[in-house]
Amino acid sequence: MPVIGVHLDLKGVAFRPTYDLQLLDDLRSQKVNMVLVEYEDVFPFEGLDIAADRSTVWSRRRIARFQEEARRRGIEVVPLQQCLGHLEYLFCWKKYRRFAEDQQYPSTLKLDARKGKELIFELLRQMIEAHPQSRYVHVGMDEAHGLKKAAKRLGRDVLDLFLEHLDELLKIVARFGKTPLVWSDMLEDHFRPDAFAPFKDKVIMMTWDYNKVAGRAKVGRLAGLRVSRSWLEEPQNPAAPPISASSTFIEDYSNELQSVVRPYLHGREFTPLFQIDLWTRLGFRVIAASAVRASAHGAILPRYNDLISNVQGWSEAIHRTGQLGQVATSWARGTTWCPPNFSIDLAWPIINAMSESMGAKPEPFWSGIPPRAVGTIVATLGRCREDWRLEGRIAAEMESLSPKVRKHRYEWDSLALAARLLELQRRMDYALLEVDFFEANNRPVATEWRRRLSEQARVLKDMDALRRRLRTHFGKRYHGDAFEEWLKELFDLHIRRIKEAQRISRRKLMVARKVYAAR
Repeated sequence: MPVIGVHLDLKGVAFRPTYDLQLLDDLRSQKVNMVLVEYEDVFPFEGLDIAADRSTVWSRRRIARFQEEARRRGIEVVPLQQCLGHLEYLFCWKKYRRFAEDQQYPSTLKLDARKGKELIFELLRQMIEAHPQSRYVHVGMDEAHGLKKAAKRLGRDVLDLFLEHLDELLKIVARFGKTPLVWSDMLEDHFRPDAFAPFKDKVIMMTWDYNKVAGRAKVGRLAGLRVSRSWLEEPQNPAAPPISASSTFIEDYSNELQSVVRPYLHGREFTPLFQIDLWTRLGFRVIAASAVRASAHGAILPRYNDLISNVQGWSEAIHRTGQLGQVATSWARGTTWCPPNFSIDLAWPIINAMSESMGAKPEPFWSGIPPRAVGTIVATLGRCREDWRLEGRIAAEMESLSPKVRKHRYEWDSLALAARLLELQRRMDYALLEVDFFEANNRPVATEWRRRLSEQARVLKDMDALRRRLRTHFGKRYHGDAFEEWLKELFDLHIRRIKEAQRISRRKLMVARKVYAAR
């Protein structure tokens, strides 16, 4: 059976322990057989006090129970411990910051800091020992951008530094009889075909790409994000990929890399997700990484159509290569320091699509509502993020259908609330745009500024009401500092801006009265 997995990222808004069993039941209903858990500072590390919010730290008992209940449901829990990059949650503390390569953005481990490496090895040991039933452990290693600085400082090659550290980690993992998983992006960014042979039987690659997949790809991910220089000759072509001053071109590949990528290059386009084909050709086992929550999708709604395309595209790539399966990543934040993303309640339609595309037969998530109707609602909401403005109508339709939902009513209402939130945000944006656009106007009309003030007052009133609804609804399942942070992100900045717009509007109203009363 192929891996059908979901990534559980615990660095965002925390769900209450009472949700654990329902989450596992729902994953089982969607035929998920692996959960990749990224704890960060909610893991109860012994000897470290690094939790930003102690109220959300998992106990050892909860971790053990979660694994046992998952096993009963046919789900394997795989821990993820970052061992090189994305150590922001550790290096943000002054006590450990000296172990970071870059002090201004402390994320990547300083590889020549012996005590720092020993600390990471200890975190990895504790993580492995807390998950005795898992066949695997994920050692992270993605986006370790500080290695460029380290390589320059040490007079070394980035890839050599990476592989030396990986080799040390593999020796630790081997002592516990586990198989390591590793993100492959750093290896792809610094690709050197002759460097990987010693690792092909020791590690499973997890290659990730979260872009929409449809037909041939215009961007290739090898030695940087590459596009063809020939696109520069067609600046008016709407199908052309975005190109900037920092873009790199496939024509600038070395002869060695040209030969590597040639089987996947079709004119100026690439075989979609060809990284999996490349690692397969090099003899590696691969678990692909798609996305049900992408880092940049924000706090309200996912880009459903893009993400469904992504999970389906990865399924096609897995089928063509015969590889192990896919894990859909679910990023609760972009990094430790980014604002929280939307709740996991909204990701189920994408998980369902992933499972179906992998050949499984997941249960309909919202029984009582025809799957076709659900698909239309989800696809329309996906378009609302881009170019449609129908979220208010969709929210009203969902609210009218809510009594018919026989299962997962909570998640249905979560999605309807998210649509209402998007609708309100559109109103806020327009209210602000009107003030910004007319602020420089020296011919104000009093009636228009009264209208704008009335709309601003209504927006503030509606924001207050919706905030209370969201707090009540989502507070049943979520808690902690990050929950408050999420609510603040959704409302506080907009409230400040609307109140500033009110001050401007009142001033404009006074000017209008004076200007047109003068004659």
